[in-house]
Amino acid sequence: MAALIAATAVSPGLAQDKGVLDEGTLTVAATASFPPIVSVDTNGAYVGIDADIVEAIAKQAGLKIKWVNIKFDSIIPGISAKRFDVGMTGITDTVEREKVIDFVNYANVGSGIIVQAGNPKGVSKLYDICGLIVASQTGDVATTYANTQSKKCVADGRKPVVVNEFPEATQSMLQLQNGRADIIIHDYPLSAYQVQHSGGKLQLAGGQFSEAPYGMAIYKGNTALRETLMSGLDAIIANGEYRKILDKYGVAEIGIEKATYNAASK
Repeated sequence: MAALIAATAVSPGLAQDKGVLDEGTLTVAATASFPPIVSVDTNGAYVGIDADIVEAIAKQAGLKIKWVNIKFDSIIPGISAKRFDVGMTGITDTVEREKVIDFVNYANVGSGIIVQAGNPKGVSKLYDICGLIVASQTGDVATTYANTQSKKCVADGRKPVVVNEFPEATQSMLQLQNGRADIIIHDYPLSAYQVQHSGGKLQLAGGQFSEAPYGMAIYKGNTALRETLMSGLDAIIANGEYRKILDKYGVAEIGIEKATYNAASK
């Protein structure tokens, strides 16, 4: 059962967005297997950094949220096809993705490298992954990092990176824990969370790298929804609720001072 937000006063900006206003509901597509970004708790409620932020924004707009739990690589096509209003599961805003959807940016997040405890392969930076096996989730920007680095490795006369993709983050994590992969690259909040909950089996290799904007994905040219989401985000930044959410999950460093949109191309 999805968590719903009690309606208050509807934002004027959304009056132009009939698809949302018909039922006073934002349909939010997410892959709910990314604690602390978004997951489903034992009561069926959506929880995590992204869930808390989008629900706080929805409250500002007087809207309920209808959650749709789908695979990560189906979110952007679904938004582009207007099957959902918002896509939000730690989606990195990139110039390539901006060709088909728009983003309302709400955080700046880097990636982290997870290795087995003791760091047997001696990884401390991305260049160190040459010749190693990387487990990644299909559609995640980490896959792009690994494939790009593999080309650099080959150009330098080193062994390529072996990239094995899986539909869910939990599957790639299992590959590392069972020794069938050498590293995982995930968004930094997820990396830190997985290490903290690994029972000492995993560790971070080095710090955060390649910071990039996270964005709430919306279909291209939806100005009314974009402005409403930005206004809602600015409101929770101003009233301190945004910072409380980040502090709750120990990720204050990913915070921004003001809502932006399509930041990757600006």
